Amino acid sequence: MSSASRKPRYLILDACVLIDFVKADRSVLASVTKHVGTIYVISPVVSEVQDIDGENELLELGIIIIEPETEDAFKASVGTGATSFQDRLCMLTAKRNGFTCVTNDTNLRKLCESEKVPYLWGLQLILELHKLKGISTPDALHIVNQIHAANPKHITKKIIFRFTENISKQE
Repeated sequence: MSSASRKPRYLILDACVLIDFVKADRSVLASVTKHVGTIYVISPVVSEVQDIDGENELLELGIIIIEPETEDAFKASVGTGATSFQDRLCMLTAKRNGFTCVTNDTNLRKLCESEKVPYLWGLQLILELHKLKGISTPDALHIVNQIHAANPKHITKKIIFRFTENISKQE
């Protein structure tokens, strides 16, 4: 399927995925915006990411920073449970705009599921990028290993093994 005939994808990243990609190789975000879909980040998430030089760096990568709706911010602020304000706001923004929420946070994924918001794991973006020939196998594996090195608690060796199996199936 050519990129011209594909349905446009609209993705919203939570802080954990944005941080993982920025620490590993921020250029992969530009490749995702070129091949997989438009990436959005809400402004409260941008303020959580200390490894960037402000909003301009994200804009240069093709990431669109959006201000959440006031109504969504209010709903997120009165929410309770295992998700943070930023995560609830990310889900509400995804729901309002028809975005796919990209997160490695299990609690946010459960919230998205309960609210019928589509979601992906962060590494699924790399798999999709690879499938669309936007990244080579060696580069994809290198980036995933960089993410693991920076975040071994959440991106475990088991996850890396499954990723490696899945990428080999695409070849």
